[in-house]
Order: sequence, then structure tokens, then C-alpha cells
Amino acid sequence: MKFLFPLTLFVVLLSACPKVATESGNQLGEIIEVPINEPITIPSENISIILSDVKESRCPKDVNCIQAGKAVVHIDFAIQDAVYPLKITAKGMCYELDGSCGSTQLAQGYSVKLLAINPYPIGNQKPDRNYIARIQVTKKEM
Repeated sequence: MKFLFPLTLFVVLLSACPKVATESGNQLGEIIEVPINEPITIPSENISIILSDVKESRCPKDVNCIQAGKAVVHIDFAIQDAVYPLKITAKGMCYELDGSCGSTQLAQGYSVKLLAINPYPIGNQKPDRNYIARIQVTKKEM
């Protein structure tokens, strides 16, 4: 009998635990981090996003370059079954995360803004190809 109360309390507490969402919680307008070759979804709009490639030519930090260079980010932007390949660029020698270093592309009524592509190249270090794009997807005003 003395074990009945703790057991009941355990069952009540266990049933009050929050459920883990099985779908991505990404929403329009929020900042989304997209790792290379890992699909990310915006379920409310039936959108899938894949960062498929990055062509890197940005001037590394701690290096004096003649040109700043740029990174060309290739994103597959899919709405339902239709895929729209996008090329979005990021300026070299620009380290801000607010979007001032990236460009915007339009796809089927949506605006895809590149806020940053990380990691940024550093000096003479071997390039880290585990890129993560910080993007923001909004619905284009008609």
C-alpha cells in the first residue's frame, strides 16, 4: 500500500510530459539553419529546403586579398513536388549575421534571403565543408 501513492504520482507526472513533435517546427519568417545535404521543412507551406552545394571563393579572415570574393550557395527549394534550384550569394569579407552579407532570390511567391553561410574561411586552415546556411523564407507580397 505504501508503494501505491508513489506509483500513482509517477503515472500522473509521466502523463503530463510534453509530447515530442515529429515534424520540424520551422515557420515562415523565422531564421532557419540549413545544414548541407540535410532537408529542412516548413510544414505549414509544404516547403522543403536542401542546401546542396557551396562554391567558396570568399577571402579568408586574417588574409589580405585583392578581392573580397563570394560564396555561391545552391539551394533546392521545393513546394510539394516542384523543385526550384536557387543560387544565392554571400559577400566575402562580410561577417554580419543580419542578412547584409547575403542576397535574396524569389521562387513561386516566396522570398528566400541568405543571412549568412558558415563557417567563414579562416587564414591558412583547411576549409571546413560542413556548411550551414542561415536563411529566412517569407511570402512575397503581391
